[in-house]
Amino acid sequence: MCLQNAVLDRVLASDTGGGPGIPGTDRNTAEDAIWRLSDDELKAVTRDAVKVQRQADAIIGLLAAELVRRNLCEGDDRLTTTQWLRHNTRMTLSEASGTLKTGLAMAHMPTITPRALEGEIPARSLQLLAQARDKHGEAFSVHEPVFADVATYLDVKDMRRAINHWEQQIDFPSAIEQARHAEQHRSVYLSQMIGGAGDLNGTLTAEGYLTVKTALDAHADPGNLDPDDTRTPAQRRADAIVDIHRFWLDHNTTAVTSGREKPHITVTLDYRQLTDELRRLPELAGTPITPETARRLTCDAAIVPMVLGADSEPLDIGRRTRTIPPSIRRAIENRDKSCTWRGCDAPSSWCDVHHDTHWAHGGETSLTNCRLLCRKHHTATHQPAEP
Repeated sequence: MCLQNAVLDRVLASDTGGGPGIPGTDRNTAEDAIWRLSDDELKAVTRDAVKVQRQADAIIGLLAAELVRRNLCEGDDRLTTTQWLRHNTRMTLSEASGTLKTGLAMAHMPTITPRALEGEIPARSLQLLAQARDKHGEAFSVHEPVFADVATYLDVKDMRRAINHWEQQIDFPSAIEQARHAEQHRSVYLSQMIGGAGDLNGTLTAEGYLTVKTALDAHADPGNLDPDDTRTPAQRRADAIVDIHRFWLDHNTTAVTSGREKPHITVTLDYRQLTDELRRLPELAGTPITPETARRLTCDAAIVPMVLGADSEPLDIGRRTRTIPPSIRRAIENRDKSCTWRGCDAPSSWCDVHHDTHWAHGGETSLTNCRLLCRKHHTATHQPAEP
């Protein structure tokens, strides 16, 4: 057995039964064994561990197929094999279903299966090959030796492309139909969670996905941001989605609601909440938000004054007035060019107009009292000072 396999066995066999361990501990753990690896051993063992994982995935597929052959789950537990896998292994539904389908297909892939059991084929590539075999059994059998070879060196993305190209060659009409079918399944779902935050998920066409990804990548590219930006990539993408939609709302002149108004969001608050005289959180669509967020929104927004009585009933609703008129916004953009936070050069299209002295505290909407701040630094400006 090669050295790295011997070391891998040592890692896998590690337990908490004592031994010298990492300095300062009395444990002989897998972490301890990994800590003791040389640089070359670490690289080699990592490669072998991935290979073992791929072997295990292939074996699990064959085991699932054997459960079906013996009818063990439906006979003993009155469950489908997929249900049994979910209940006993904590797989998700898609994982259990994919594992079973792959295992069943492996019985009909005599060239690919041995390579998979040697750990030479990634589990996802094996699953893609199984799907191709199920759809085009006869043609797949002819070309299986080629697939068995290329699957050992192509990554999953290139493997998917290779299978797609092959399917187009053997059944072009079905490939066209499949592409049209994918377009019909585009969808986006928005749901508000109990705490008021929103969950966004869905499926886009290839064109739609690339369009959205290109816009998000450009907007969230660290090269376009403050070098000291500490947001995670996921947080930058989340903020970019909001900024892109906000830009569309601010600059679209044709979209209106059923009431013939431009689309808008409504913040409900008592004037005293802005000045911290009333200790109650403002609300956005019924969800509490921080006072800092409310102040930021009211810096550069269309305001609908709503006077509330003692029991919070509306007494008077004033006519909508825009805090930052378009003419002043244009003048500020022409003067500032970009975010005015020191060291930040976010473009004006990413920025809000910020009142240096907030209008709730008597600040004027004027060139001398207003400046551009990007969303990150506008939010930071309205955060409470550190104690």
